[in-house]
Amino acid sequence: MTRLALMTCGLLLLAQSAWAQSSADELKAALVGNTFQGGMGGGAYSSYFGPDGKYHDKDGSGDYTITALGVCYPNTNFGCYQATVKGDQLEWFQDGKSQGTGTIVKGNPLNF
Repeated sequence: MTRLALMTCGLLLLAQSAWAQSSADELKAALVGNTFQGGMGGGAYSSYFGPDGKYHDKDGSGDYTITALGVCYPNTNFGCYQATVKGDQLEWFQDGKSQGTGTIVKGNPLNF
């Protein structure tokens, strides 16, 4: 491969990497007041992200924040997850590795 071709490939990879993570504003617009339904860690789950900074799922509820670090769960062992949002599809990442995928459903259809 020529040097120009290698540089072009490198720039494309950088552009894709930079594009991959959604911003805090994009995550807020996609998640707050809506429900994520999908899989993570080998299991399926649904989680509603309330406007009050609380998430709700079948196991209970807790606090969440959305910052430049991603969706964070303070005072837990969950830490922060980055995400890519494309339409109603979301993919979670942690430490650069995919952790799960799913769909964003408008509102709180499961009434958590």
